[in-house]
Amino acid sequence: MGSWLSAARLVVGVAVRADPRRAVLVLVLVPLFNIIAAAQALGLRSMVDGAVARQLTEALTGGLVLVLVTVFVHQASAVATDLRQVLQQRVGLEFDRRLMALCSGPAHVSHYHDPEFLDTAELVRQRRTEFGGAFAALVENAGLLARFVAAVVLMALVSPMLALLPVFILPLALAIRWQATIVAAAEVAGAEADRQRAALLTLATDPAAAPEVRLYRLGGEIATRHRAAFAVSARRREAARARGAVAMAAGWLLFCVALVAGLYLVTRSVLSGTASAGEAVLVLLLGTRLVGATTGLSFLIGWLRRSLHTVALYQRLAGYPHPGAAGGRSQELPERGDLVLDGVTFRYPGEATPALGPIDLRLPAGATVAVVGDNGAGKSTLVALLAGLYPPSTGRVTFGGQDLAQVDPELWRSRVTATFQDFCRFELLARESVGVGRLGAIDDREAVGSALESAGAATIVAELPAGLDSRLGRTFPDGTDLSSGQWQKLALARGRMRTAPTVVLLDEPAASLDPDSEAELLRRYLAPNGSTADAPITVVVSHRLTTVRDADLIVVLHEGRIVEYGPHAELLDRAGRYAEMYALHAAAYADGPAVLSAAAARGEVAAGSGQTR
Repeated sequence: MGSWLSAARLVVGVAVRADPRRAVLVLVLVPLFNIIAAAQALGLRSMVDGAVARQLTEALTGGLVLVLVTVFVHQASAVATDLRQVLQQRVGLEFDRRLMALCSGPAHVSHYHDPEFLDTAELVRQRRTEFGGAFAALVENAGLLARFVAAVVLMALVSPMLALLPVFILPLALAIRWQATIVAAAEVAGAEADRQRAALLTLATDPAAAPEVRLYRLGGEIATRHRAAFAVSARRREAARARGAVAMAAGWLLFCVALVAGLYLVTRSVLSGTASAGEAVLVLLLGTRLVGATTGLSFLIGWLRRSLHTVALYQRLAGYPHPGAAGGRSQELPERGDLVLDGVTFRYPGEATPALGPIDLRLPAGATVAVVGDNGAGKSTLVALLAGLYPPSTGRVTFGGQDLAQVDPELWRSRVTATFQDFCRFELLARESVGVGRLGAIDDREAVGSALESAGAATIVAELPAGLDSRLGRTFPDGTDLSSGQWQKLALARGRMRTAPTVVLLDEPAASLDPDSEAELLRRYLAPNGSTADAPITVVVSHRLTTVRDADLIVVLHEGRIVEYGPHAELLDRAGRYAEMYALHAAAYADGPAVLSAAAARGEVAAGSGQTR
């Protein structure tokens, strides 16, 4: 119950902050109109009693009250409905903004690897339209309660026994609550299957996946798995609804028996002369409305509970613990320094073993560092740690001696620029897609043009229909889609928007580029820095070892740990893992034997191995 009250307070609070005047009007007027509506029954009673007693004045007065109240309530309710609908939209919009902040606002992104967070977020995304509905459900239930109380009070004035009717509604209300609870639990239990179903739907409808789906004739298989995932989640929900329906039917039966008994008592009173015909009509009318109110109760309480459950899920996301997100951080960093990882490990949420570490690594100021290793070695995880996207599970990361755990993550990330392996395709105007790399310069055409030139992407934009003002992507009718390589070059240009970064991170920056483009790209980043005082620390992740040998240092990762570290020539002399990997990669780009020895690699026997491609 506490979570529902907390959710209700949050909804009302958001509504008041979104539009104070409308919120107060709706919350006050809707219950008030439902109470005033009970006067219709009083007017009808006077009409009947006046007609039976042949009292024209009483009959006319009752008729006038009935007409005035009916017209007033009808018009006022229409106004209140309009106010509520506008406010409902604003409440939904405010919750949308808060949901975006919950997902994109935390200092780190490790929550995107927590299945519990992802399942909760998936439920909230599916039901996000219910945020605005939660306010509407609160208002409608408040109106229903006011109507119900007014009807019971008036009926009790005719016969005190009728005041017991609310007692017989309690079993029905409890049954409705129980059904909502078990259905909500079933939806939570089926959230993983729902997430899988959504992923399969995206896979079948996403143009990017279309070639392989068609080639391998996967349409039927995806549809089968989609049906199976739906069946898993639907089976739980339908079973819960069926059990709840049985309990609700029993509650309805009990209430109907009590209402019929109450009407029987009033009828006997009329026949015995202790009650008037008008009072009988009043009870009949209010009894009919009570049935209608109780009918609405099953829907409105279910609607309210589901909506508040959605808000409670949102509150669960809001209360999700984010490691390393404490306040009171330093706002200062040295201009230059070594970037040092000291005993660093990182474990993804829910995983028993670390994905990375323990790592001890020093990246000297101004150095270019290549990170190599097999798939799954932890290279991308290391890049994310260096970017401040993950907090270390143990150990610490320092820059110039300053522990980054004591530094505002936003400050550190403002000093970092990166191109990630899974780069984002911002379907915006071309200049915006690049300019978001430095929001302050998003409309600076000169800065955007310079970044494009630096990344070798100027010709891509020059060939677009409207140049920098061209709409990118397939989302909009006038959008121009790009190849994977072109999108990657724009991502590289986005990373060049920050012209004086402290750290440059390139995670497979040329995965979608041709060898010549890759060679030109890495030539710019891996050229010796010499004694340049303001050179950034540049970290490049690559599978193509022949392209990174000019780096100042090479870090070799294996199963989340550093197994070798040093310059290219030194690592070849050690004849260890790097030398073996390099020999295999060099052979792949040479016309010689399929496998080269480490000694042959050191001597660079194949002319092709000397090419940076």
